[in-house]
Amino acid sequence: MYIQLLKTVAFMLFIAGNKIHAQVQEYVFINIWDEYSQTTHLPKAQGERIYVQPDINIDQASLAQFKRAYPAFENLIIDIDNQLMFQYQIRQTPSRVIVKDGHVLLKETLVSTPHVTTNAVTTEKMTTLSGKPLSQGQIQQDYRVLFFSDSLCPFQHIPDCQHRIRQNNELANHKPERILTIIKPFYVDEQSAHNYKKRFDINHHVVFDAHNQLFTQFEITDLPYWVVQDENGKVIYRGAQVPQKHYLSL
Repeated sequence: MYIQLLKTVAFMLFIAGNKIHAQVQEYVFINIWDEYSQTTHLPKAQGERIYVQPDINIDQASLAQFKRAYPAFENLIIDIDNQLMFQYQIRQTPSRVIVKDGHVLLKETLVSTPHVTTNAVTTEKMTTLSGKPLSQGQIQQDYRVLFFSDSLCPFQHIPDCQHRIRQNNELANHKPERILTIIKPFYVDEQSAHNYKKRFDINHHVVFDAHNQLFTQFEITDLPYWVVQDENGKVIYRGAQVPQKHYLSL
């Protein structure tokens, strides 16, 4: 409680300081988790631009990591208790508010577009976290169930991620050598995958898909997500529901 109070006071002092030193303030409200996968088109600044992250699903470590990845957002702040969001009635991101002498001159929703990606599958060598080399042929031959997951679970807004991970672990208890967990590479590094494996007590192979090869190959857009393939690499099931145990015997 005391720490939260200090954060609130520091935030209010920061905002007050900016109002004193600049007649026109421009607040750009973004969601860093969206910015990893899309580009916000920013119009010309009309005053001192301050980037604002809503106080939802965020902590200082994640904020710092985002700033390192995107230095242009160096002055990004967390909107403690969403004070600015409420004050200016911001209901979606990205949005921009221009304020002069306490009066709103402009409030608008900004345009964003997804990052351009290629559908070509790269052929970088992969290894599991335990050091086992992986190739497309080996994945087809050795594994029947591919479980695509996010190492930030449960921090991110990922529906039922902990429950689905438990379901996958229960499935792996039967034949762990037939299951491969594949970790999404966006805004995390391989250490995050190691932490995930330890946190959820994973007893089967895990690979950090550093170059997004497997996510691209299997066209994964939802998480957590299962793909089941037969011995020829043909996909015979895909979905957000845990596959049946008999698939492990194919």
